[in-house]
Amino acid sequence: MKVVKLLTLLLIIFFSSHAITSADEASYDINSPEVKDIASKLSMQDHETHDLGTCATKQRYYGEISELLNEGKTKEEVLDYYYSMYGEEGLIAPKKKGFSLTAWLTPFVVLGIAGFALFIGLKKMIKNQKSPLFEETREPNIEDEITTSIIEEERKKYY
Repeated sequence: MKVVKLLTLLLIIFFSSHAITSADEASYDINSPEVKDIASKLSMQDHETHDLGTCATKQRYYGEISELLNEGKTKEEVLDYYYSMYGEEGLIAPKKKGFSLTAWLTPFVVLGIAGFALFIGLKKMIKNQKSPLFEETREPNIEDEITTSIIEEERKKYY
């Protein structure tokens, strides 16, 4: 029984170490999901929507990314590499810190504040316009009532 447990333990250690070494030795090519993930975050000089099979610029980017990953760089290091080369224009989405974040959020904040101010202004305009409308509708009703009462009195006199 001890021999079976020992063999099982040795098999588990062998397969787990093999899995770890195969993960360390992973090689990346242009079809690797990691390469595609990193490439989806790069602007690629307006070639990001082109077909990979026909666009030489996109193929060059994918090749560079796979080489950098094969050298052992992480995803963030690869993105930092392109950021250092091209700056903010090299990335599709800006980094979420500092001036980039402020520059991307400011239009949305201003648009939200303007929308809220417009909502409040329209609400006040509608509220101010409601009272004259009610007054206008009340006057004809009073006149109609007076006219109706006069007609009723005259009708009662003669009928």
